[in-house]
Amino acid sequence: MRWLTNIKMETGYDFSKESNVRTKTEYAAIGMEDGVIRAIEKNAVPKEGETVIDGRGYLLLPAFADNHIHLDKGHYGGPWQAVVPVANGVQDRIREEEGFLLNFLEHTPEKAQALIDLVAGNGATFLKVQVNVDPVAGLKNLECVYDVLKNNSHRLEYEIVVFPQHGTLATEAKGWLTEAMKHPAVTAIGGLDPATIDGDIEASLKTIFDLAAAYEKHIDIHLHDGGTLGMFEMHRIVDYTEKYQMEGKVQISHGFCLADHSEEDIIRIAQRLSKAGIAINSAVPLDGAPNLPLLRRNGVTVHVVNDNINDHWSPFGTGDLLQRASRAAEKFDQVDERSLAQCLSMVTRGVAPLSREGELLWPKPGDPADFVLVPAESAAHAVARVPQERIVIFKGEVVSQK
Repeated sequence: MRWLTNIKMETGYDFSKESNVRTKTEYAAIGMEDGVIRAIEKNAVPKEGETVIDGRGYLLLPAFADNHIHLDKGHYGGPWQAVVPVANGVQDRIREEEGFLLNFLEHTPEKAQALIDLVAGNGATFLKVQVNVDPVAGLKNLECVYDVLKNNSHRLEYEIVVFPQHGTLATEAKGWLTEAMKHPAVTAIGGLDPATIDGDIEASLKTIFDLAAAYEKHIDIHLHDGGTLGMFEMHRIVDYTEKYQMEGKVQISHGFCLADHSEEDIIRIAQRLSKAGIAINSAVPLDGAPNLPLLRRNGVTVHVVNDNINDHWSPFGTGDLLQRASRAAEKFDQVDERSLAQCLSMVTRGVAPLSREGELLWPKPGDPADFVLVPAESAAHAVARVPQERIVIFKGEVVSQK
């Protein structure tokens, strides 16, 4: 048994002043074995020879999970490069990408490693990685990124999404998606704007769902299209999810159309998304972010993610999921103690120390021993102030501290 001592844990809420709810905490120690929590004690006395990790009196939080991140095609980890202006948005970006993909491959491993160092150092112990598969580079990005992820399996878990950035139909016309589905590390197939990129909503979605069903993979469709077109595509994604009986296996990333419709329309699609078990991934852009609290109130699972960090699409991104949760809280006016705390669960795959009612949900014996420790009074305090000092623990081992 190894022990994590001198840690602060949330225990509930103090409702004595309803207008000023406060988080209650106490100090404790956690016993860990085989990567799992075995004991939680207030006054643990480790036996002679047992390993002790000093938690510095920091607050214990669940480790972070990035449900949508790109590790290929980027500038981070290499020479600084701002974005090159283009005239026609996504289509021009894809053409730009076609011109540099093969040249970038030489440095993809070191850049992917730099990004992992960044996000893992900030507390992420799970990455759902979007990897380009396209007619230009074939499976080369997949092979590079997979090798890097394997080399980091001591510090995080991962899944790989095959992403046809240049279009689902164009990529599968060369057989690249079918070939990628056979890769043992691939867990999901992506898609991209079935109308504006593929030019055929039904053919695009049928291709994605047919491949997912045939190879027993999950789905993550990148949907940037806004307005009534984007909403129509989203409803069709739900239709296909139901038709293929893939409830709980489909996600939609970005979903910008959810930001430009009436509350009535958003509630309608949210109820359908919830029933079909379709999650929404959002990087919380300053413009175009879906109303995440409204989606959650209507039963939709929401993941706040990093997406791309300093690549040819955007020069921005800190790689810090706690900062992303803070931005979501600020953008949607989640400013009271409980609302701030609940924002944390959007970067932990739904894990939160306390329910909104103050019930203790985590940690408990049997849970994975994956933690982030920060100098904060509560989860709400951590989300609001984003402390930079961190201790990251994965499967009971310290993998990063700063």
